[in-house]
Amino acid sequence: MSRALVIQLARLGDLLQSLPAITQLHARYPETQFDLLCPSHLSEVGRLFPGIEKVLEWDGAAWQRRALAAQQDLRAEHLVEVAASLTALAPDPYDCAYVLNQHRRALVAGALLARKVKGPFLHGPLGETLTPWAAYVRDVAQRRLGQRVHLADAFCGLCGVSPPGCVVMLDPPAVRLPGDLEPIGKQGAPWIALIVGAGEAERFVPMEVWRRWMTSFLASMPQGRVVLVGTERERAAEMQASLPSSALGRIWDTTGRTSLSQLAAVLARCHRVIGSDTGPLHLAAALGRPVIGLYFARARVHETGPYGFHHVVWQAEGLERKNETWPIDETIAAIHEQGHHAPVGWSVWTSHCDTWGAYYAPVGQSAIPPREREVLWHELEPALS
Repeated sequence: MSRALVIQLARLGDLLQSLPAITQLHARYPETQFDLLCPSHLSEVGRLFPGIEKVLEWDGAAWQRRALAAQQDLRAEHLVEVAASLTALAPDPYDCAYVLNQHRRALVAGALLARKVKGPFLHGPLGETLTPWAAYVRDVAQRRLGQRVHLADAFCGLCGVSPPGCVVMLDPPAVRLPGDLEPIGKQGAPWIALIVGAGEAERFVPMEVWRRWMTSFLASMPQGRVVLVGTERERAAEMQASLPSSALGRIWDTTGRTSLSQLAAVLARCHRVIGSDTGPLHLAAALGRPVIGLYFARARVHETGPYGFHHVVWQAEGLERKNETWPIDETIAAIHEQGHHAPVGWSVWTSHCDTWGAYYAPVGQSAIPPREREVLWHELEPALS
């Protein structure tokens, strides 16, 4: 049996965006064993991926220490340590590595762990010529072009496979939650998860916005409950500081208390998840939860909107700044299923999926698939289109 390694060394959101590509690789090569190399702290999520036999853990901090030591004074023992680390990761080389990052560490890992590499560059890790899909993704990121091919589908292109044409979901992990968190999702409804922070500070929804949101939501839904998720415990505590005690009795604060597997279990129990463009939002979407996204600060719905059906994203028109007006009442109305409206400075979109992958259409308009996606697939990957 041939063996292949998928390499994704970026953040949680990028790892989850890799799921369609992994799904399609497994479907195209059913006799191949697919393993995954991802950052150590994300390995719990990687083990939830269907089609992945084994997860290899990349200790980014250790590799950075080795690189710094080698830069200062390259010695033979450094090379011995590197060789030993690689052997521990993969004693036998893989037949092929699919590299989904343009980071040099991912490219080098692919070259060292596999006989053949398919990824961003045409001529190995030291090459300069990008593949067509890698060049497209780079141009979108650098020149802020209008992106209509979703990043997850572009990952499919990088691997030489077409989008799955359907939504692949993760099964919630069977893990035990801390005892005081066990009631989540069991009494009252709806349970709404709020993602407190984000991977980048510029994507933090202001705390005052979250305070106003919780106050309005709990007042409008007597049986509603709020679950705070993320790692930012101090921020979550400050968000709750000025709320009345009656509201606090309906808020479950899980921040900083759950592993990634436990976070997945918590999100799977919630009726909706709301937050900015960040890893837990994409984890919720992958678990089949309908999500509400607040996209601003360079986050763009067509590029990284939650993958799947029935997701709603409010997109700020000024991407480089946070709007003074936030869709607080509008998102609550959406939970009430009272329609989707956008305040001044925002537009609102809903998610869809077809043969060419995920796409978003404006609320209130026909969900007509954008023609640009099909054109790009014919241009960049004619053998698949």
